[in-house]
Amino acid sequence: MADEQTPRDFRRPPAGDEPPPADGRRASGLPFGRRRRTAASALVAMLVALALGALFNAPAMKKTALEMPFGGERSFRLALVDPLASVSHWLFLDRPAKLTAVALGKPDPGPAGTSAVVVVTPTPEPGKSGEPDKNGKPKKPLQERPLPKPFKGHPMHLYIAGDSMMGLPGMALVNLSNKTKLIKPLLDYHISSGLVRPDFFNWPAQLQSQVKAFDPGAVAVMFGANDNQAVQTASGDIYQFGSDGWKKEYRKRVQDVVGLLFQGGVRRIYWIGQPVMPSASYNGQVKLMNDVYASVAEKNFGVKYIDAYKLFTNGSGQYSQYLPDASGELQQVREQDGEHLTYAGGLRIAQAVVDAIKKEWFPKKGETPPPKPGTSASPAP
Repeated sequence: MADEQTPRDFRRPPAGDEPPPADGRRASGLPFGRRRRTAASALVAMLVALALGALFNAPAMKKTALEMPFGGERSFRLALVDPLASVSHWLFLDRPAKLTAVALGKPDPGPAGTSAVVVVTPTPEPGKSGEPDKNGKPKKPLQERPLPKPFKGHPMHLYIAGDSMMGLPGMALVNLSNKTKLIKPLLDYHISSGLVRPDFFNWPAQLQSQVKAFDPGAVAVMFGANDNQAVQTASGDIYQFGSDGWKKEYRKRVQDVVGLLFQGGVRRIYWIGQPVMPSASYNGQVKLMNDVYASVAEKNFGVKYIDAYKLFTNGSGQYSQYLPDASGELQQVREQDGEHLTYAGGLRIAQAVVDAIKKEWFPKKGETPPPKPGTSASPAP
């Protein structure tokens, strides 16, 4: 019927009188009291998350900055992350990463306790320098005395140390040494290390520790692949690679390594130079460092320079990834990066070291006696 009204239960209430839904939501679908998120609040949330992430990761960022080469970029990054790392430490936000690393048996993600450059240098022992023998004459330094000949059951200990370039040569040297049954080797190499950055890896301290524990008669070392960067002295002065200040400081560090090893009782040091490099600029840097090693070896009795540069040049004196072996057959001596050595290349260096060792420690009748002070070993290609 036209005049019949719709039952009240089915009529829509007047505007403004609509009761709230039974589930407690407004007609808009949002819970009571919750405001719509604005772009500003979302931005604030993002900034807070970024700030917390930076604080949690600040120790790792500081460690990365500390490992950079000395220079303006390193100083700039440290200026940015050092305050963050301090705040992270004060708020205990660096603890979760440390505890996780410890639980997983991994290195601390943050920097060491100090970022200062620590340079270990040899110190003369009282009463050792010029100490007279039973006849009243000054004793010769240990490295100038006759070498004890190893025999079965009493091998000569050979400590092998260096950066990543020593990896495969070191492995080859271990294998050749074991074959003699008169040389007991110990290989100890660390990637990205060298003599320029003791704040990253302190080789002088490592050498002291290993020499004391292993008591080697001879040491073979190979450094330089990562030393083509600025150096910082113990007094805080920074010298760029190749400068006069850099050459003076680097020569001092090479000489300090020699002094530390001899002070630890080592009789012979076989210092392996860097091989020729494919890049002209890097090759020039390698030559500069090799000159330092060779000159230090020449001035120190008992230090033999192994000329790896000559070992890895072709007949024209140039770089080549492939070189002939003793039988004339070509073999790949460099990895695909052009710089690191293959095992065949490492074997060339190892053989040169073993030949130098045998000449001094296992001389045959009629062989030329060991070189006098001021000379160094230079293997034939």
